Amino acid sequence: MPLQGEGPDSHSKEDTTESDPLEEVKKIASDNRDRWLRAVADLENFKKRTAQERSKLIRYQNEDLLKDLLIISDNLERAISHCEDKYASSGLAEGLRLVTNMLKDTMAKHGVSPIECVGRPFDPTFHEAIAKVAGTGAAPNTVVEELEKGFMYHDRLLRPAKVTIAA
Repeated sequence: MPLQGEGPDSHSKEDTTESDPLEEVKKIASDNRDRWLRAVADLENFKKRTAQERSKLIRYQNEDLLKDLLIISDNLERAISHCEDKYASSGLAEGLRLVTNMLKDTMAKHGVSPIECVGRPFDPTFHEAIAKVAGTGAAPNTVVEELEKGFMYHDRLLRPAKVTIAA
């Protein structure tokens, strides 16, 4: 005999308050799948980012060496200009020109290119203004003289050009 309050209606109330174990397992499985998909996506993003950083490192690995070679190139240019004043026809001047051209060709082969700036508008991204002169006949903020050549390394600034601009 059923006790009072224990009829067929009392069990149905308990069943509705309890959650279905199958639904709980499905929810846990869905959450785990979502976390797994996020982890896979994070891993793929990490791989792409690492590959990009690695390619940048490889592409710009010689930057410091090339900066040092620019100083040597500048000094060779100065030596050539000095030789042309006094010893224009000597073998020394010709030898310096050949060595300088070899150095420029080698640097160009590795991605170094000079920045052309005389007669162009001043751009602080690529130029460093050393002086401002008036009465040159050029438009204001136009580069009128290049004191030290600037260079790009692939698409990155290696050294800004030191210039004089029109006032």
